[in-house]
Amino acid sequence: MKSKKILSFIMIFLISVMSIGCSNKYKVKSGDRKEMWIKDIEYLGKQLPKKHKNLFFNLSEESFNEKIENLKNKIENLKDEEIKTEIYKIVASVGDGHTFVYEKFNKLYPLSLYSFKEGIYTESTIEEYKQIIGCKLIKINDLDIESIKDKISKVISHENEAQIKNELPQFIIAPDILYGLKIIDNKEKTKFTFLNSQNKIINIEVKPIKINENSRKLFINPYKEGNIPMYLEKGDKNYWYKYLKDENTLYFKYNSCMEMEDKSFKVFSKELIEALDKHNPEKFIIDLRDNGGGNSSILDKFIDEIKNHKINKENKLFVIVGRRTFSSAILNSIDLRNKTEAIFVGEPTGGKPNHYGEVKSFKLPNMGMEISYSTKYFKSSKEDTPSFMPDRLIEPSINDFINSKDSVLQYILNKK
Repeated sequence: MKSKKILSFIMIFLISVMSIGCSNKYKVKSGDRKEMWIKDIEYLGKQLPKKHKNLFFNLSEESFNEKIENLKNKIENLKDEEIKTEIYKIVASVGDGHTFVYEKFNKLYPLSLYSFKEGIYTESTIEEYKQIIGCKLIKINDLDIESIKDKISKVISHENEAQIKNELPQFIIAPDILYGLKIIDNKEKTKFTFLNSQNKIINIEVKPIKINENSRKLFINPYKEGNIPMYLEKGDKNYWYKYLKDENTLYFKYNSCMEMEDKSFKVFSKELIEALDKHNPEKFIIDLRDNGGGNSSILDKFIDEIKNHKINKENKLFVIVGRRTFSSAILNSIDLRNKTEAIFVGEPTGGKPNHYGEVKSFKLPNMGMEISYSTKYFKSSKEDTPSFMPDRLIEPSINDFINSKDSVLQYILNKK
């Protein structure tokens, strides 16, 4: 046993040394910009097929190599931001939501946007631009929003439309992305055009700011005190529950498939089951709409307990899913569908039921861009659908936001 551990350690050490050596081979010491980018792109072209579980499941090897070579040949005529967006496009073309470019932007536009069924609206911003809260975004730099969506969708790694809908607002507020896609020609200030509730056009010039904990405090809270929708409460907790006495409903919010330091899920789960037995609620709701994944096995034992609990009946057990339900949270959703009588409500999920995952990453040796990639394939469904679909589709509307309303929760509470 001891010799096996030593051998395992040696193998890990050798792999690490080989990886570092490979990276060093592409490291440019001269500081020549063109050479640095070329070597980074070559490194991407070699490493991503080697490291990914099955890079060419959707994109052909010939097409991938052609994209790599074409970008290398264009370097001299492209600005850094344009090269970066081309790398985003190459990685996104793989068609794997877990294989993506991760980059921390220095500055972002101080806008919190959300894709409602009526369009993209401003949920929050800083005091300077407060007149656009609740307003619909229709243009950036005089380019219409549909053209912008089309351009940006090409740099978003996605497996379905729900994932684009979820990530689009975050890409829109990144000046480097808009500049690299030639949507804007000035990163210091950009004209955004909005439509307010009276159908009046509002043009404002937005300047990007450094986003950190201090700058986030400058954002206006769009909800009146005590009027925030319940599912947005306690966003810092991976899991929590609340008994709704008037509705005789137990609500369980599962934000992340990860353990909490102050309370293990095992302890939490025991308390939750005890609450189920104590209150004997008419309905039990498991809300996964904001769960981006983690370790799916955390919920396994709890699902088995719910399977054998008296609450496991139609119109008594409900699960909420949405565009942010991803990765391990989808595996939990499939498990709940297979093992229980739960009714699923909400939006199509941001990831596929059958998907690549178990993410690792590497950095391009010169410019430092980080590339995440999948190392495992998860097949959990007989049908290879683009999203896990709810039984009852309910999309968030701008009126929900304006009135601090949760249409999904209301539907469940009103269902007989």
